[in-house]
Amino acid sequence: MNVLKRTYGSLHWRATSFLRQIRARQQAEQEKRAQVQNLITAAQNANPLRVILGSGGTTYEGWIPTDVHLLDITNPTDWQRYFKPNTIQRMLAEHVLEHLSEQQNRAGLALCYQYLAPGGIFRIAVPDGNRLDAAYQAEVRPPKDGHQMLFTLEKMTALLEEAGFTVRPLEYFDRDEQFHATSWDSADGHVMRSVRFDRQKDFQRGELYYTSLIVDAVKPS
Repeated sequence: MNVLKRTYGSLHWRATSFLRQIRARQQAEQEKRAQVQNLITAAQNANPLRVILGSGGTTYEGWIPTDVHLLDITNPTDWQRYFKPNTIQRMLAEHVLEHLSEQQNRAGLALCYQYLAPGGIFRIAVPDGNRLDAAYQAEVRPPKDGHQMLFTLEKMTALLEEAGFTVRPLEYFDRDEQFHATSWDSADGHVMRSVRFDRQKDFQRGELYYTSLIVDAVKPS
């Protein structure tokens, strides 16, 4: 009798656990369907259409935040679900592209170019491979935090021009490790990890704190 009770108890526990897993998956699928529909609606109603790629919970007024579970920037089907080609006026990706391989970046940048409107701006910020101080390099060099690439301005420019973009550098270290910055408008994409807005003392270097390689990739009109 005790053996039967133990067997029944074990089977009951397994069945209950299995049903919980099914319900959790169903709930997750239902939530994702709702998020997909919300994103479709937001994209249809936005004017201008401005999109944050890999937002990680970051939101800005007038911008549509997306993350990889809804919009994988390397997946053509995801783009087709939400947008029409040549319709997005502004895109922003702050510290996203370094998490992709070079092959994935090529695929993603080609799709970004396809869906960006002529004359549109894709603002990109990534860790800067030409900034060589030890604390910064320890923080950004792959494979730290899932990073797969460490960009320099030269490497970023080559990939973007290959995709068809014209490149406007905004903030960057050059090959001689000299820092350059030009003014930019947050209305075209706000970057927190920038010379104007970042104050992380762990990365302080003179008057600089944490800096990024920041460029505007422009689709010709």
